Amino acid sequence: MKGRGFSLLELCLGLLLASIVLSWGLASYRTHLQQQALQAATVLLKQDAAYLAEYYARYLRYKQTASTWPPLPHTRYPESGTAQYDIAFGSVARNTDNGYYVLRAVDVADRLRYVELTQTGILKYCQTTDGISVCRLQP
Repeated sequence: MKGRGFSLLELCLGLLLASIVLSWGLASYRTHLQQQALQAATVLLKQDAAYLAEYYARYLRYKQTASTWPPLPHTRYPESGTAQYDIAFGSVARNTDNGYYVLRAVDVADRLRYVELTQTGILKYCQTTDGISVCRLQP
């Protein structure tokens, strides 16, 4: 009569297959979370842009003074807890025209990925490699 149960070889093969499937699932889950954070940071950029449009309608300029930007309502994502994206102006106010701005949400983890939004509504997703930024219009 044959023994019941699994041999050590069968158990190891089963664990190997399970670990491969779990690692694939975990990588997909991490990618999903990164995409979700990117989209949430993009939404906050758009909300900041709406705030700046109202600011411009009121003061006829985007800058608070010749050398300062107005404070943004959203400066990070998530707004509490550990930041995944920092949100700020992408240029110094002193060197920028009164009718122009660039908002930028920078990935806190590597500082090489960022999303940029201009006052014209152009949204760019950028990646810096070897000091060169490559941007695309779709995520």
